[in-house]
Amino acid sequence: MLKIIVKTFAIIIISTSAFGQIDSIENMMTRRKLSCMDIYYNASYLIPQFYNKGAIDSAQAIINYWEKECWPSELTLRCKILVAIRNKSFTEDIYDSTIINTLFFYKQSRSTTDLYEYYENDLDTFTIATSKQLLDNENITEIEKFFLRIYSNDFENTFGMLQGKNFNGTKIQEYYFREIKRYKNQVSLHIDILTGAWVPLDNLQIVGSHPYLGMRMGIKYRRLFADVSLGFMFIKSPNIYRVYKNDSLWNTDHFFGGYFGLDLGSGLLSIKSHHLDLIGGVAYDGFDALKVDYPGTDDDLSKTINSLNLNIGLGYKYYLSPYHYLGIDGKYNFVDFNNPEGTDLTGNVVSINLIYGGFGKKYDPIRLKELDYIK
Repeated sequence: MLKIIVKTFAIIIISTSAFGQIDSIENMMTRRKLSCMDIYYNASYLIPQFYNKGAIDSAQAIINYWEKECWPSELTLRCKILVAIRNKSFTEDIYDSTIINTLFFYKQSRSTTDLYEYYENDLDTFTIATSKQLLDNENITEIEKFFLRIYSNDFENTFGMLQGKNFNGTKIQEYYFREIKRYKNQVSLHIDILTGAWVPLDNLQIVGSHPYLGMRMGIKYRRLFADVSLGFMFIKSPNIYRVYKNDSLWNTDHFFGGYFGLDLGSGLLSIKSHHLDLIGGVAYDGFDALKVDYPGTDDDLSKTINSLNLNIGLGYKYYLSPYHYLGIDGKYNFVDFNNPEGTDLTGNVVSINLIYGGFGKKYDPIRLKELDYIK
């Protein structure tokens, strides 16, 4: 009888152990690591709850856990900064040199409806309300006030605060001016359409003034710019002049000119949207002076008169936007159109052009304007 009891007890122990082991395996097989999306949803609920109850250390612990498991982000940094300001423990060690780009991304995402609707979340509502509440505290520093204005979605010249003397010696001002310098030093591409007049002087006046149509494209680096220009002058001469060709003098009123050159310039004065430039260049300038067609033959007669062109002048641009501008250029062109045995064509040229131009890529003025930079 005793043997039967011992055997029965042993069977019960073994069975219980087996079922316990199966239950343990099921727990292990169904256990999963929290995803970053899970942590985000939990943090979105818990951080405001702990903060509003005054459990700041708990709110900070959740932010730290979130960063540890899912890497730092704009949202975790925003929460860290607000918690630090609330806890009077704010220091510039919280962020690094990427802070300006991080804040710029935040501003863009809130200033653009589609982006804001995409990134909007419960923590946004919490951080905006918390920032506005903390702004009422009279004991906040200038740096803290800057962050609170940004995070309360007050973007009216907020980045411009960083240029003030109150931020001298701060890391964030250093990072701000580093970003400004980077965008000011960008090389930007542009293209212009020109239309105007080619006006000869002195003896060259005999060929008459002519409309000019052209284009130019080039690069701009800070105040300096360089362009390759191509243009044409057309409409026949109002006067007859003479050219020498094939041992004969020909009377002609033919005129079709071309200009191909390198233009250089530098900004002289800039006031808001108004820009005054010093411009000049070197070019190959010339015109077809004779063109006689002999029907039924290939023996057409033509003569071109060319000259080196050295020019200097002033240019004015009015910026319609950071991308586009209208302008006017006026240049004095030193030329020497040599016409041996023909009409004396000595004289220089004044050229005046209206300009419509734009930049071929998103360049520094857009970013500088968004960063509230004042020259």
